[in-house]
Amino acid sequence: MPYKKHEPVSEHDMDRKRFEGHHSVCQQLRDIYHMTDNTDIKLKCRLAMSMTKAMHERLKWYKAKEQEKTI
Repeated sequence: MPYKKHEPVSEHDMDRKRFEGHHSVCQQLRDIYHMTDNTDIKLKCRLAMSMTKAMHERLKWYKAKEQEKTI
């Protein structure tokens, strides 16, 4: 099964402060993004954020499918 290519999230998404202080994968990526001036690392953080968000959506989809089976 081929993997879908993800586009990096916007720089605006990396600047969100709503989850500051949380211990989530996305927040850790935001923290790394803001700790560096290296553009390649920043791009990789944005790409990883996109992949993490897609993974989260897929997990929610699996959970909904599993709940449908039990009903």
